[in-house]
This record gives sequence, C-alpha cells and structure tokens, in this order.
Amino acid sequence: MNPTNELISIRIDNKSFKVEKGITILKAAQQNNIFIPSLCAYDGLTPHGGCRICIIEVEGIKGFLKSCSTPVQDGMVIKTNTDQIQDERRKILQLLLSEHTSSCLICDEKEECKNSMGTIRKVGVTTGCRFCPADNRCELQKVVEWVGIEELIYPVYYRNLRVEKEDPFYDRDYNLCILCGRCVRICQEVRTANILAFNQRGRDTVIGPAFGRNHIEAGCEFCGACVEVCPTGALAERSNKWDGVHQREELTTCAFCGVGCQMRVLIKNDRVIGTLPAEDELVNHGQLCVKGRFCVNEMVNHYQRIKKPTRFQNGTHLQIPLDEALEIAAEQLKACPPDKFGLLISPNCTNEDLYIAQKFVRTVMGCHHIDTSARLFYGAGFNAYLNLIKMSTSLSELKKSLIILSIGLDLRYGRSVVGVLIRKAIAQGAKIVTIHPNDHSLTLPSEIWIQPKPGEEEVVLSDIANLLDQKNVRRKNSDLLKLVNLLKNTENPVILVGSEFLQYTNAVKILNLIENLAKKLNAKILALPAQNNFFGSLLMGTYPELLPGGLAAEETKNIQYLKKNWGQTVPDFSPGWNLEKILSGKKLKVAYLIGEVPPISEPISDYLIYQNIYPLEHNQIPDLTLPAATFTEIDGSFINGEGRIQPVRKSVPPPGDALPDWLIICKIAQKMGSKLFDYQNVSDIHAEISKFVKQFTDFEHIDRQPIALPESIALEIKRKKTRTGIKPSEEKLFALTFTKAEHIYRGIFLAEKAEGLKKLIPEDVAIINTDDADNLGLNNNDFVQLISDEIEESVPVWISGNQQQGTIHIISRNYQQINHNPHFVKLRRYNV
Repeated sequence: MNPTNELISIRIDNKSFKVEKGITILKAAQQNNIFIPSLCAYDGLTPHGGCRICIIEVEGIKGFLKSCSTPVQDGMVIKTNTDQIQDERRKILQLLLSEHTSSCLICDEKEECKNSMGTIRKVGVTTGCRFCPADNRCELQKVVEWVGIEELIYPVYYRNLRVEKEDPFYDRDYNLCILCGRCVRICQEVRTANILAFNQRGRDTVIGPAFGRNHIEAGCEFCGACVEVCPTGALAERSNKWDGVHQREELTTCAFCGVGCQMRVLIKNDRVIGTLPAEDELVNHGQLCVKGRFCVNEMVNHYQRIKKPTRFQNGTHLQIPLDEALEIAAEQLKACPPDKFGLLISPNCTNEDLYIAQKFVRTVMGCHHIDTSARLFYGAGFNAYLNLIKMSTSLSELKKSLIILSIGLDLRYGRSVVGVLIRKAIAQGAKIVTIHPNDHSLTLPSEIWIQPKPGEEEVVLSDIANLLDQKNVRRKNSDLLKLVNLLKNTENPVILVGSEFLQYTNAVKILNLIENLAKKLNAKILALPAQNNFFGSLLMGTYPELLPGGLAAEETKNIQYLKKNWGQTVPDFSPGWNLEKILSGKKLKVAYLIGEVPPISEPISDYLIYQNIYPLEHNQIPDLTLPAATFTEIDGSFINGEGRIQPVRKSVPPPGDALPDWLIICKIAQKMGSKLFDYQNVSDIHAEISKFVKQFTDFEHIDRQPIALPESIALEIKRKKTRTGIKPSEEKLFALTFTKAEHIYRGIFLAEKAEGLKKLIPEDVAIINTDDADNLGLNNNDFVQLISDEIEESVPVWISGNQQQGTIHIISRNYQQINHNPHFVKLRRYNV
C-alpha cells in the first residue's frame, strides 16, 4: 500500500480496517486476509464481474454487490459470508456446474478415488476432477468445496466440444471453460496481443481466435499467459499436464536470449516441472516468451541428458567414473603444446564459468586460445554490432519514446516481451516504423512498414540518411518521406536492431548506417543480442583479443595487471589465433568445447574434450565427454543486452555426475598442478571478477543497474568473399536468403528438445510464399532442389503467407554457409 494515498475506514465481517481509497472491496479483503471466492477476478486485470461468485452485502444498500467491481467508501460496513450470500453463491455455482464436467465434485467416493486411482487420469477427454490435469489446482474445485455443493439441481448439459490439440504447447478443452474471460483480458490488456476473443453468443459462446483461425494463423506468440490465468482445466500445458501441483519455486534468469527475463522455476521432487514469469519491474514485468515459458522443463529434463562421463575407445562409448575422466582430461591437456590447443565456450554460460575458462586457458594452458560461437554469429559485422551495444539503452526507454524504428527484427517467438512494451508504447501514443523484408510480428501495429527486397536494407537506410540531409535519393516514395518526417519531428526516437541482416556481407555497412542514423537523430539504440550472456562473454574476456573487464590483450599494461592479480605468469598476446583458425582447417592437438559444438563437420583436433548437457550429434566423435549442469542447476550470473547483471539461482540438483562448468574446469586445473583454482563456491569467483568489473559486488545482493562496455573494446575480424549466385534471366528464379538460427542453448537447438517449437520455428527448410507454392504444386514437407553456381541443396518446403513472393528463406544452423548477400537460385521439385 502506498502511504501517500488517502486511507479510509471500513468494516468487513465486524472487523475494522484502514484501506486505500478507491480500491475494490475484493482487493481490500485480500489485503487483510479475508477470503471472498472469485473466478473471474485476477490481479492486474480490469474488473469483469462475470462469475458473480464474489458477491457481498453492504449495509444500507439493497441486494448483493460484486466485490470485484465495487470500490470501497469511507464508513462502509461489509458482510462477506452470511447465509443469504452463501445460498446465492450456491445457486450461481449450480448454474455453472450444469455446463461443466463436475461429477467428481459431488461424488461421495471422491476422496477414496483420489487416493487409489492416480493412473486413470491420463485420458483424452476430462469426465471429472480425477481425470482433469487441473485436479487439486483448480479454482472452481476449491470454490465449490468452500461453498459446499453436495448435489446438482439443474439438468446437466455437456457441450461436447472437440478437445483442441493441434497447436503447440497446450491443449484446450473448452467443455471445462466457465467463460470467466481471464484469458481474453490478459491477452488484450496485459500482452496487448488481441489474439483471443469471445466467439458466437449465448450457449454457443467459445473462446479463441476470431474467424475460425488456429493460434498460429492468428499470430499468437504462445507466451502462455492465458494458461497461467485459467481457473479450470480448460487450458492445460502439455509437457507437465499430469505433474500436479509444484512443491516450491526458485527465482532465476532465463538463459534462452539476451533479454534476461526473470522467471519462477516450478519444482516437484527436485525436478523442474515448469516455469512462470516473475514480477520484475526492471526487465520483463511479469511476462515471458514462448521459450522461457514452455521450453525450459523439456530442455533440462530430456531423456538424452548426459549424466555420466564417457570415453570413446575401440569404436564404443564407455562410461567411466568422474574422477577418472578428469584425470584423462588433465593428462591430455598437460601433453598439449599451447599453440596446438583451443577452447571454445558458449556465450550461454554464466559469467563465473566464462571467467574461470579464460583464466584456465591463460594460466594453465599458457596461451590466449579461447573463443565463442558469437564470433561466427555476428561474423564480419561483429565490431560494428559492438559499437551499437556500446550505445545501447535500457528497455524502459521504450515507454518514453514517441517514435520507434525497428530494423530487421521479428519479436513473435523470441524477445516477445519487448513486443509487449512496444505495443504498450503505441497505446500511449507512440508510433512504430518497421523495416523488414517479410511479414512479421510488428507488421500490424506499425504506422509504416517499409518492405525492402531481401538485401536492400542498405539502400533503404542510405536513402533515409540522405533525405534527412536533404540530399537526392534514387528511390523516393511516400512511405520513405513519411518516415523521415516522423523521425525529424518526433521526440525521443528509439532504434531497435534485429539480426535479420547479419548474414549479409554488407552487414557492416548496414550496422554503420544504423549507428550514423542514431547519431544524426540523437536517437537511443536497443541492440537485442540473441545470446543470453553475449555481454558477459566480452567483459569476462573469453576472446583471444580481450582480457577480463574487456581490456585489450595486446596492451602490455593489461597483461601486467592480470599477473599482479593472479600471481601467475600470463603469456604475451600474439595476434592471429581465433575461431577462424579452426574454420580454415588448422587442426589442433586438443580441442576443449564447453557448451559448444564443433563449428565444422570435419575433425578439428586429434583429441576432443566435449563438456555439455547433450551428446554431440556431429561427424566428429568426442574422445572424452564430461556431463555439465544447465542454468536451472547452478548458481551464477548473466549480463543481459542492457548490461544488467542478472542473478542465476540453483533450482534443482544436476543429474548424475553433472557439475557446473566452472567446477569441472577447476578440478581439471587442480589435477594439472595449478594452485589458482581452489574456489569454494560461486561467491568466491564473483568477488575475484570485481577486481576487473567493479559492478560485480556482493553475489547475494547483485547490483542490477546497467553497466557499459569499454569504448576501446574490439575484435580482429576477417572479411569473407561474397557469393554471387546466378544472375536473373528469363527462367523463373528465386532470391534466396539465409538467417542464422537464434534459438540455441549451449550449441543445442531448442526445437530438437522442445517438441512444440518445431511447429513454430522452421530451421533448415525452404520457407516459400503460399502463392509461389501453389504455382509450383508444392505442399508442406515436399523436397525441392535449390541450384545456383555455388549451391545445390535439397531441402524440405515450409509454406508461409508471411514470406515475400519470389523469395526463399532458410533459417540455417550452419553459420559457415550463409555469410553472403541474397542471390538468385533455380528451384526444382525433388522426389525423395
């Protein structure tokens, strides 16, 4: 309660209370631990008054009032639980139950059934509480028990609606729906997505997308907010449908993108059974995207998790004790010359993991041979992207902006919480303009959608800059002029930067144009990195060119500072080694991969140590596999794209012999004779990092205010040759574009472990426009050949109305093949 607000006096059930003026009676009762049953009210949603279960009596007012929509007044005397109120509630509930599967609610044997018939629950259609996934967590069930319904007095009408199971992640049985409207209101008011609505009328009323569309067609982001607020079993999360009620929660940070959402991990029997968003006022404001909401428990509980160390010997993987595996790793690393060693570590790892990894490489292995897959993801545009990160502002700036320019960004299935902030800014008067070649999540809410042909983003941005400078341009049109006028005449512009164009060879020019545009407009920039700890990988020094704190390794004074703090010799920096060496075929003697997979299919080393959560499905077989823990099984911290240090808290113990990455590295270092790795816990590492990054204060009370990257931070980047493809001719050709798969955790594609994600994110398939597919007689999953001077691939088809006509798009896992501009290809049907 805000003490500055006016307080008034009321009485509830013969007890006096001081409450804030203007709140509802229901809210006042909840604040003072007085239970008033309700089924349609939910914190944060506007009062609906649909269920009428929350009725109360107010002295001096005739009849019953709905407590969820009636504000308190000074001197009000309220009764919540009289015989008359309870009798009226029973009548209302009887009407609800007449259209709701409710036999178990009034059965004399329900307790015996609950105790002895647990396995009978897993049926296709819910016929009673014992068969319902919401059993014991259903609000209707609790209200019926509290009010005391013992028999049904009205005829039972079963709606006989089909259980909907086509869309990913959750099932919908609207036979259990009580039309409370919570899901509709949270979709419209909180998520501002407007996907759900009441369809039809009267007894035929159902909830769902309008016009008979499924959720994917309607543009649903699958945030799961509707599932969270459903008071019955009408909406049931598929992956934990029969897990029951969780026993405890743990607050942590999501590791699936650079936004850094705070989440509540739901735990039962020391196992993650689900996640829910946390009410975090700095980042996600009680929201999650589809990955954080539905993919965590599938990702960490998958049957393929590595639980025991293995060594590859005589063509067979042999399980060995953990201590033996660490001894083998130490022996191999001891015998490896520094110039023949390389370590790749994932930017999904915690800051503490990253820091220990680079310290191990520089002190124990005596070299600077450490890198991450981010070098491949950002490619030639790495330093230009870093410049934007240095200028990046916080998400809260979206609330203040009156004009938002989005470039190459689709927020539907990743970073969708940012989309919520954008839509709320629009509701407050902001305008959004988006530059994107294909239909995407920001198309509908945009004031202007500039749709360049794939690869022409550079031309569009150049034209915008020239028009701002009142110079002539090649392609002047009304949308472009309107955009420039908005940018010039609207306060507080913010530029959002996506990754749609990072694979182009002209990505550097595009990123530089964005930087110059921001300076010209005095605009804020929000670069939204795909990796959850990309920022941390830079500040922890997990690149050959960078030391902890983001200091340049080539400067002698920085090396001396490391020596002083570590009390250990650190080799001088020699430029030239990075991930590119491995890609160019320079084979190592020993490669150590931590949360990464080999970047190419050919063997990268004579001996491969692979430390991860899932087995390596790759042409190169690891000689030694070490089981690692996931982010739900460790303590630590990430740094999100805003520069906020985000706490990671251990929710459950890791399976089998799995350990945190930092601890495995420390144990290997100790076996190699190093005295520098005797850390007792993550707090010790966190404290040591503070010598290089001052914002790393007390681990138990992490300072989450944004920090900045050093201005001097930069990497050594090599440019790649451009693929030209074939030139247009009279033959029907398609412009082929690639983007890099973003939905990755520790080198593992989320869609491989989270089944529902496969329906949303089509990786390694040719996405083609619906009309183009019809003209070619193609159906989903048909195979086609893509042919040009430099490419000949057979891939399955994914048909989408969002894809621009005359183009083909592939979201590729192979970063090596896609560093080029769009080029033209022939397309032929391929019979498998």
